[in-house]
Order: sequence, then structure tokens, then C-alpha cells
Amino acid sequence: MRHPLPDRMLPLMATSGRVLASARVIALLTFGSRLLGLVREGVFGYFFGASELLSAFRIAFMVPNLARRLFGEGALSAAMIPVLTECLQTHGREPSRRFVGALLTRLVLVLLAILVVAEVAIAGGRGFLDDLALELTAVLLPYMVLICAVAVASGVLNVRDRFAVPAAAPIILNTSIIVATLIGAVWVGLTGTELMYVVCGAVLVAGVLQLTAVGVALSKASFFPKFGGTWRDPQIRKVVALMAPMVVGLSAVQINSLADYIIAYLFITVDFERVGAAVLGYAHFLYQLPLGVFGIALATAIFPVLSRKAAEGDRTGLGTVFGQGLRLSLFIAFPASVGLMFVATPLVATLYQRGEFDAADTARVAGTLVFYSLGLAAYFAQHVVVRTFYAMQESKTPARVAMCMVFLNLAMNLALVFPLQERGLALATAVCATIQVCWLLRKLRRIAPEVAWRPIVAGIGKILAATGIMAAVLTLLISPGLAGGLIGANQFVKLIALILAGVIAYGLAAYLLRIEELGMVLRRRRALGEPAG
Repeated sequence: MRHPLPDRMLPLMATSGRVLASARVIALLTFGSRLLGLVREGVFGYFFGASELLSAFRIAFMVPNLARRLFGEGALSAAMIPVLTECLQTHGREPSRRFVGALLTRLVLVLLAILVVAEVAIAGGRGFLDDLALELTAVLLPYMVLICAVAVASGVLNVRDRFAVPAAAPIILNTSIIVATLIGAVWVGLTGTELMYVVCGAVLVAGVLQLTAVGVALSKASFFPKFGGTWRDPQIRKVVALMAPMVVGLSAVQINSLADYIIAYLFITVDFERVGAAVLGYAHFLYQLPLGVFGIALATAIFPVLSRKAAEGDRTGLGTVFGQGLRLSLFIAFPASVGLMFVATPLVATLYQRGEFDAADTARVAGTLVFYSLGLAAYFAQHVVVRTFYAMQESKTPARVAMCMVFLNLAMNLALVFPLQERGLALATAVCATIQVCWLLRKLRRIAPEVAWRPIVAGIGKILAATGIMAAVLTLLISPGLAGGLIGANQFVKLIALILAGVIAYGLAAYLLRIEELGMVLRRRRALGEPAG
């Protein structure tokens, strides 16, 4: 018989339901975006393969995305959400709209100044080194202003519990790139550099469309920013003070990513063609697929709730939401990590191997994907852990830890790139992410004693056991001596068989082990802490 819940559990049940509902909306839309991303990468593979031209595009596209991570959805958004939440609770809607307007105005002016300086620097640099990556970077830089404004506006919508449009914004980008590439290649007959310029133009058009979409969503939410407010807004100063250490921490993460691609671009060649960055991009997208659909979706949905708990001074509630988020993320991350290792080759072959993308490219990308997958649980956990620090307006600790990881990652990159090529860069990323999240968890345990660590550890133990059972089943399937194996099967058949077997094995194991997160994922709305029997 189920026992009645005490009154103190009712708000927690409501919070749990809201978080899961929001996460599902984000996950569904992000899944749609990622499916289009798969189509985009397939189109890239068909028309560009693992070429130096695509490597140059990967480098160029990372620059506006680096700015987005720092000034958009990264440091600025992470600093703004707790302050905006507090402002809404303290001052109400209209002062909060003025605060958002002032913040966006400053952001756009700063980014325009950076854009002008960067374009002048690139123009001067090309006089000495006429590199294709520099050429494409100059074309794509204006996207930086657009996407950063979109990311901040999306953060405002998240605070207002509007998650759909921000999660759907990447769909616009992927659709624009796919349509433009197909029109340019199939209808117009463009190839090579000319076709790549069409891709870059599609990115810029997508930025304008994304900004329009979030602007309309803000109007419908009756929270369109009020511009022309005071430039001495104390809330702005608070965001800047909170943001400064976040920029250090997040810039460290982005420096690591950019360093990976630059090192790959400079040191990895095949037949005198720089293919390293192109290969990293294909593998990076595939391991980011479960992270984007589930991990970031969950962390995005949890962050406003964590911020509200922190603003209300409810540290026990904050610890409960953190524990729930961490276990849910690892419930997906551990089996996804092991599954990607087993399906790497058939997955890459099925998705990419056609047109300009050949079997040798498949082998390089699959090997890189296996090493990236080693750190998938750390990538998932990192988003939840870092947002918990930010919700408590404690941004210095993640910044210090991240800066240490920059030096470790750079050292490992340079040590591993020559013997292992792209796989070495992926391994360095996985090792550094694991060290970073373990370090942050240790720090969090000290500053947040309200977190109930025992049920978290017990839950993770069950998840690892279920993942081990899944791995054993998949090993039987691919082992010829034990079960006939799938060695000679078509790559698509092999992929589907391994995915179905893995999902069924993990689901049954989770059910038999009574893993609580299985019920949450399957929409059984039992709140954390409710008796199970």
C-alpha cells in the first residue's frame, strides 16, 4: 500500500514534474534538430568528404560558436538567469524587461566592436598567410553577433518557462544549410569552394531567422526587452561581476575545443591534405548527439529551477534537484557511452559513407568516436554540476578548475596527436572532462553539504550494473565464437541489431534492478523521495 506523502513533499513533486516536462520538450525539439544535423553532416560527407575544405569550414564556424558559448548561452546567459530570476521576484516584470534591454544593448555593441577589430585583423593576416580557414572565418564572423543575441534572448525565455522556441532555433540553422547546399550542388551545379560559400551564406541567413523567431516568442510571452534604460543598472553590474569568472572557465573549455581543431588542422594530413579537423567534426557531432538531446536538455530545464531554489534560500531543495538531475543524466550517459563504442563503425558507415566519403574516412571517424565516447558520462555530468555552481552564484570554482584543464588538455593533445592522430585528441578530451567533473564534485561536496550523496552513489551503482549487463549482451552479439556474431552482416543491419539489443538489455536490467530513473523517463511521475512500495 502506498503511504500518503507529507505536505513538504508536494512542492518537490511539482518541481520534479515541471523539470521532466520541460526536459522532454527540449529533448524532443533538440532531437528533431539533431536529426536534421545528421542530414546536414551526411550532405557534407557526400559533397565534401573528409577534405581540407571542410576542415577550413570547421575552423571558421568554431569562431562565432566560441563567442556564442562565452557571451550567449555560456557565461552571459548563465550569469543572467540567476540575476533575472532574482530581479523578477524582487522588482517585478517591467524593471526586469528594462534590465534585459540594457543587457542586450551592451552585448550587441561589444560584439560589433569585436567584429570590426577581428575583420581588420583577418584582412591584415591574409596579406601574409592566404589560408582558406581565415577566408571563411571572415565570411562567418557576422553570425557571431546574431547568434549571441539569440542565445541571450533564449535564456530570458527559459526563465519565463518558455523552452520550445529556444530549443527549436537550431532547426532553422540546419534546415538553411541543408537546403542551400542541395540547391547549390544539385540545381546550380556548384562544387568545391563556390559551394562552401553558399553554405556560409546559409549560416548568415539562418542567424537572421533565428533572431526573428526568438523576438516573436518574447513578444508572445509579454516579455519583449525594453531598450533605452539606464546604463548604470545595478543588475547589469551584478551580471558582469558574476560573469567575469565564468568567462575564464568557459573560455577555457572553448580554448580546449578550438585547440583540438587547430592542432588537427595543422598536424594531421592525408596525401598532403589537412583532413584532421573534418574528421574531428564528424565524430564530435555523433558523440554530441545523445549529449544534446538528453544531457543539455536536462541541464537547461533544471537550471532555472536550481536558480529559483538558490534565490529562495532552499539549499535542501537545490541539493535534491541536483541529485535528481545528476542521476537522470548518468542513467542516459553510461549506456550511451558503451553503446557508441559498439556501434561506432556501422553507425559512421551507415550515416556518412557515400559520395566523397569513403571507407578510409569511416575508419578514421569511427576510431575517433570510440575515444570521444569514453568521456560521455563526464560530459553529461559536467553540465549539471557546473549549472549547480552557477545557480548558487559561485562561478570562481568552475573557472579555476577549467583553467587547469586547459594546460592538461594542451599537453595531452601535443603528446597524443602524433601517435594516435585524431583519436589522441579525442582521448585527451575524454580524460580531461573526467578529471574536471570529479574535481568539481569534490568541491561541491564541500560547499553544498545539503546534497544527499548516499542515494546518488547507490543509484549510480545500479546504473553501472545495468550498463555492464548491456555490454555483455552486445559482446555476445559481435563475438563469432559465442553467438555467431554479426561480423558478416550489412552495416545497417548490424547497426539496427546492436541498437535494439542494447536498448532491450539495458531496459530490462534497469527494470529488474528497480532503477528509479527508468520510471521518471517513462513518465511515471513519482517524485524523488516518495516511497516506492
